[in-house]
Amino acid sequence: MPMTQVPGGRWGGRSTRCLLSLGAAFLAPQLLGGWANASPLTSVTATARVLVSGLDAPKHITVGPGGELFVAESGSGGRVGGTNCATGPAAGGRGVTTYCEGPTGAIAEVNAAGHKSDFASGLPSVVETDDGEIAGPAAVAFNHGWTAVVYQDELVGPTGANSLKGAAKTTFGTVEIEHAGSAKMVDVARFAATHPQAAATLGGPPHAETTYDSDPYDVTAYGDGFALVDAAANDLLFVSDTGKVSLLARFPTVAQPVPAHAMGNPKPITIDGQAVPTAVAVGPDGALYVSTLSGVPSEPGTARVYRVVPGKAPTVWASGLTAVTAIAFDGHDLLATELSVGGLLAPPSVPGALVKIGPNGKTIGVVALSGVGKGLFDPTGVAVARNGTVYVSDNGTQVGKAKKPGEILEVTGLS
Repeated sequence: MPMTQVPGGRWGGRSTRCLLSLGAAFLAPQLLGGWANASPLTSVTATARVLVSGLDAPKHITVGPGGELFVAESGSGGRVGGTNCATGPAAGGRGVTTYCEGPTGAIAEVNAAGHKSDFASGLPSVVETDDGEIAGPAAVAFNHGWTAVVYQDELVGPTGANSLKGAAKTTFGTVEIEHAGSAKMVDVARFAATHPQAAATLGGPPHAETTYDSDPYDVTAYGDGFALVDAAANDLLFVSDTGKVSLLARFPTVAQPVPAHAMGNPKPITIDGQAVPTAVAVGPDGALYVSTLSGVPSEPGTARVYRVVPGKAPTVWASGLTAVTAIAFDGHDLLATELSVGGLLAPPSVPGALVKIGPNGKTIGVVALSGVGKGLFDPTGVAVARNGTVYVSDNGTQVGKAKKPGEILEVTGLS
């Protein structure tokens, strides 16, 4: 069972706060005590307002060809207890649970006034019923008339096929590429299964990870196709407009100390946490930049941003970050959302953050947002419009009917 999670996935290749029932209740205080001291060195101020609310698990945001905003809503899963449900291991290895699929995912289009319409609806979504984790469409990208939509994955088997029910069985683990009304499903999970990981990237708690796991999570236009990150396979892929998949980079594990008794361990141990790539963006220099979440134990300061030039090994461009879920360039600066400034194992009350990284990758400032109460919680997406306005997906693990519904914030005054 994969043990590395991004929002709506599994522990280090895939979910977020809901998985904390495994660790947060009994986590050693020394593992959490450093999070407050892991903040960036400088402070930046900006103003935020809610542009649109009531979204179902909003993930990555994209600025469309006409300047519109597009946000992937992973949905709310499906009805519990029917033939649409599959049985599988629970997050964190807590026995067995059900995964229920329903057509509740969507790609929403939002204009500058906050009006929301469906660009695509009725897309497959899966909820893990024991903890409410949701997986579904995670990102959309556009490239000269081509559209790409990435779907996460669950219950992945050794061949790349999953054991889900309904449309999710054939749609999850793919990137759907559409042009002029014709669509093709590119099987990213199968690529992961036929190109298994090695120890240098696998990482995670002992015996918890598989070499074939897959969880596609972000996509962006690149060349004559798309660059895509697979959070569970710890890689960066190129998908051509013909649907051919090729490997651009793998991201190494990061050694992280775990105090005694923090995760059931009688003595202090070190875990090689997976990188867990969560987002990809094309930089002003033409290189690809990839953010990482950093798998369990997800210590504060262990997330990174890599710079990737195809044909060369990835290099660390920025470090000292925590649980990064999304990135977007604002001129020569890079904006990043941190799911929780305390890492994946921090209590749910610990907020997330928006940070600004300077052109050299070393100057990092936390963005203090006025106008949104206590700040960000579980931010999962960020985009920059042509006029410099910044948009952030917040409450990205929550559905529209939740007490804190999924929403998009409009952020001004950063430039």
